[in-house]
Amino acid sequence: MRKRRNISAGHRIDGSRRIVAVAAVLVLFAAVMTITLSLKSVGEQSVRTERDLQAISAELHSQDALEWRAISGRVTPYDVAEELTRSRTRARVLTTRAESSSSSEKLASAQDRYDSAVDDELRLLSVGRTQEAEEVDEAEVDPAFDAVMDLLQEHSGAASSAAARAQWLSNAGIVITVALGLGLTAFVENRRRRAQLRRDAERRSEARYRALIDRSSDLVLVSDREGVLSYLSPSAQRVLAVTGAGAGTVVGAGAGAGAGAGAGAVLNVLALVHESDRDALRVALQQVHPQRGVTVDVRLRTDSSMRTLAISVQDLTSDPAVGGLVLTCHDLTERHELQQQLEHRALHDTLTGLPNRALLAERFAQVLGASADGGAGTGSATALLLIDLDRFKEINDTLGHHYGDELLIQIDPRLRQVLRAGDTIARLGGDEFAVLLAGVGDLETAVAIAYELQEVLTLPFEVEGVTLDVEASIGIALSGMHGDDPAALMQRADVAMYAAKQHGVGVAVYDSSIDGHSPERLALLGDLRRALSNDELILHYQPKIAVDTGEVCGVEALVRWQHPQRGMIAPDDFIPLAENTGLIGPLTTRVLELALGQARRWVDAGEALQVAVNLSARNLLDERLDRHVAELLTRYGVAPALLKLEVTESAVMVDPVRARAVLQRLHALGVQLSIDDFGAGYTSLAHLKNLPVSELKVDRSFVATMQTDSSNAMIVRSVIELGHNLGLSAVAEGVEDAAVLKALAGYSCDVAQGYHVSRPLPADAFERWRAAWPGIAEHQAIAG
Repeated sequence: MRKRRNISAGHRIDGSRRIVAVAAVLVLFAAVMTITLSLKSVGEQSVRTERDLQAISAELHSQDALEWRAISGRVTPYDVAEELTRSRTRARVLTTRAESSSSSEKLASAQDRYDSAVDDELRLLSVGRTQEAEEVDEAEVDPAFDAVMDLLQEHSGAASSAAARAQWLSNAGIVITVALGLGLTAFVENRRRRAQLRRDAERRSEARYRALIDRSSDLVLVSDREGVLSYLSPSAQRVLAVTGAGAGTVVGAGAGAGAGAGAGAVLNVLALVHESDRDALRVALQQVHPQRGVTVDVRLRTDSSMRTLAISVQDLTSDPAVGGLVLTCHDLTERHELQQQLEHRALHDTLTGLPNRALLAERFAQVLGASADGGAGTGSATALLLIDLDRFKEINDTLGHHYGDELLIQIDPRLRQVLRAGDTIARLGGDEFAVLLAGVGDLETAVAIAYELQEVLTLPFEVEGVTLDVEASIGIALSGMHGDDPAALMQRADVAMYAAKQHGVGVAVYDSSIDGHSPERLALLGDLRRALSNDELILHYQPKIAVDTGEVCGVEALVRWQHPQRGMIAPDDFIPLAENTGLIGPLTTRVLELALGQARRWVDAGEALQVAVNLSARNLLDERLDRHVAELLTRYGVAPALLKLEVTESAVMVDPVRARAVLQRLHALGVQLSIDDFGAGYTSLAHLKNLPVSELKVDRSFVATMQTDSSNAMIVRSVIELGHNLGLSAVAEGVEDAAVLKALAGYSCDVAQGYHVSRPLPADAFERWRAAWPGIAEHQAIAG
């Protein structure tokens, strides 16, 4: 009995122990299961993170493809905006779900920089600033894209490592569970489910990449190192017009089949490439390294044309999913065509299609360089002929610019009748052309050709049923004889051409005696530029007196140049230089500043006096002249009526319409206006009556000789009467003696100026003269 009780007790102990053991096993199993399940959850999360990172990468590749479509010009930035926004939204959701808050912020920041760079690029594209967009693409978009991809690769590696660690610990838990008899099934199931997750991720990733390739405008090809293709993307099949093959392997026999090959034909990419580009692509296919891609530009034959493509070759032979060389082809045709068009426009005249000044200079330099390399000898000289059409302005003014343009288009075929095939004809602008005669031989030959050109140009032109006649002035410069520098020869041919026009001889050869651009004049020009800022210009003032009362009624301001080395330089020595070089504007401004400053001092002294300043023809072509004058009047506080601006007849007639508009705006300011040297030009009464002037100044050539030349006296009297009849005052310049002044009084002339009254004087000397001026009668008596 005791024994049974002991056994029973032993069973109970054993049972308790088993229960405890079972409980311990169950607890241990529960713990292991809990740990295993936790590790399983961590692994699944890591896999999901890895999958989301892959999805983010796919979205970024999709964005990159959209960006490339926009910058390549296939679509406009607006066409990709909506799809780009959706892709960014999906990427941001995946980023938030895939990473921790700190990592997500870092990745989101990188995506923000990439999105911002792409937006900047698309904005530039949308306003047509393609070159700047390409620079942003290279400097900002590509680096930002690479940075995001590097972060994705880094996070993907971290997720992969986390998944690996979770797998290892889970396996350990499964081993423990298997030891307990319950873990094997869970382990197998876990492995199965993880494998399924990976397969699902791979299928989705493959679908995304295939969608990218299907929608990409770039051509994607897979070939071996001999160029035999095993895969063409849908876009490649469309562009290359491959029929009878799906978006997969193109197999068969007969290497070298071209585009359009059906199923069963071997398609070799080298057969599609222009023969002159095949070697470059063949070398790229043979030498591409798995770690380093190669890019070449080739011309590829498509379904309808020859296209220029940038082919990027990557060696993915070791990748079982690819097993070959991947050729990504980006179409550069439109970019190249645009570049060629821009280069052509930069070097050719848009109206005639002829070379412009830049291309002429380039060819000139090449010809002279070739002549220098070959040595000087017979036939090595090069002649430059500059041709200016005479009376061309009349055609534009009479018939309109359309007729003028059509005539200019006919100049090239007309000149070709005389010239050799290798001679260059260029249009330099307006009605000015140039002919480059390479290897012309000698000056006599060049002159003979110039006369032939002049002769064919004098033959009538037919423009839309209208017969037009023009003449030409031709200047000649010959290399070796007149210089060996293209710029110098062009300048000297220009001097010769203007000499031919000025003397009416038709053809002229350069001669240093007619060249106003001598070294001395160039040095003087440089000194004049410095004189404008070094206060070397001064004004002398010549008095004007009222003929009837003798009152000093104004002065004419005449500029002088006090050169630090050359002393006083007369206006005739530097004003024409300023007019021919564009310095006349700054020079006139400086004269106005000095004149108005002196006028202000006379006003402050209670001796206000009207000051006259001369304007040149170039001044009247300056649309801003009235604004400059108004600013100076305001700066010096001088009433507009105290300023008189004098213009010559010839200056007005350079461009009568523009001159009249400028003068009207000056008149509206209250400035007085005068026609200087009247009678020596060609102003018609029709022009004169429409000009807002208040004064006519009789040219000094008539006034000075009116006592010895009755016809000049008649002209002076007629001009004075004309001025009075038009309501204008009359001023006589060049009054050199008392007899002339007396005769002017008899003609009722209003104002006189000249050496008989006073020479031009510096301001202080003029003030002393003014204080001592006795009036006309007493002055006449003293002078007599």
